Amino acid sequence: MASAFKNAGQANPTTDDATADVYTAPSNGTAVLHAVYISNTTNSQVAYVDIKVTVDGGTTFRHIIKKCLVPQNITFILDKQVNLEQNDKIRVVSNITGTETYLSVLENT
Repeated sequence: MASAFKNAGQANPTTDDATADVYTAPSNGTAVLHAVYISNTTNSQVAYVDIKVTVDGGTTFRHIIKKCLVPQNITFILDKQVNLEQNDKIRVVSNITGTETYLSVLENT
């Protein structure tokens, strides 16, 4: 089994749909989410961010964090590991434009 560190990132959408999917675990392996960084790049707005993960290979989402308050010009860091099975997805949605996500992931294929 080969292991490789991967990075993923995006500007967070405000709509809770597939455009909010930041990362999908490989179909031929598993992954371990090592850290999530959420940055609010605005100067004037507080962000409320949801971080969700699928539990069944990409269909049913469950919240890891719901309505996480991220003040303006601040980065929130979640540094607890989350195990992902084949095709599981990480989705990040914000109530405002101007937030960004960066993920550190270890893939096992």
